Amino acid sequence: MNDSILVLKRRTRRLAADTFGALARHLRVEARPAALDDALCCSDGARSLAYAQPCTPFGGLLFFADQSIAWGEAVGKVLDPKRAQAWAMALLEKFELLPQPSGDRHIRVEFELDASATEAMVFDGHERRRVKTKTDVTSRTTVNGIPVAGPRAKARVLFKDTEAPVMLHVAMWESLLVHEERARLPADQVPRAVDDTLRQRHAGHAPPWHLRSLRLVYQADAFRGAPDLLAPQYLAAIDRGGA
Repeated sequence: MNDSILVLKRRTRRLAADTFGALARHLRVEARPAALDDALCCSDGARSLAYAQPCTPFGGLLFFADQSIAWGEAVGKVLDPKRAQAWAMALLEKFELLPQPSGDRHIRVEFELDASATEAMVFDGHERRRVKTKTDVTSRTTVNGIPVAGPRAKARVLFKDTEAPVMLHVAMWESLLVHEERARLPADQVPRAVDDTLRQRHAGHAPPWHLRSLRLVYQADAFRGAPDLLAPQYLAAIDRGGA
């Protein structure tokens, strides 16, 4: 069993204005991009695209939205998930939005996409029925086998019935470096840590609680100052009142 874990330092990609402009054209945003100190953005009234540059709270986040289409509205036939997944991966590769392979043998990054049709319940005044509304492409990223969670480490693309996305959220680092190595808290010690925290919050008397789930992740939170760390933490879901 490993008794240590790496804390990583992330480097966020500074997107060039010409690359952003090419992205905007690819996504059919018919407006001239504006370059600010901390962001790139453009909007034609129907479609909007923005990118947060490094050293901002959500540095590395690329967001696109087509406001001319209702995302949750039912369509006759949604885009095939395999076609949606291939389109999304091609976009990420073409504009170099994927994390670069690490030159450090201690850092192993794996990234993959999955796609599925999303349904909604509709009522026509007589009966309720489930209808397909969109195709959802989502990502899964792991570092050294540990899942990465948070708003700055994900890719999500929504499609309706064509290969023209209605929403795109891509946030990924450019590269990772080892910041330091820390002792790893064993999972079986987490309940004790949770109990101690609850005691501190309730004047020394922890209320009854039950651990519902526990998982170790690398948390990609908002940037709060250098160094920009990708730190491991346990996410514990508890129920109050015992089992």
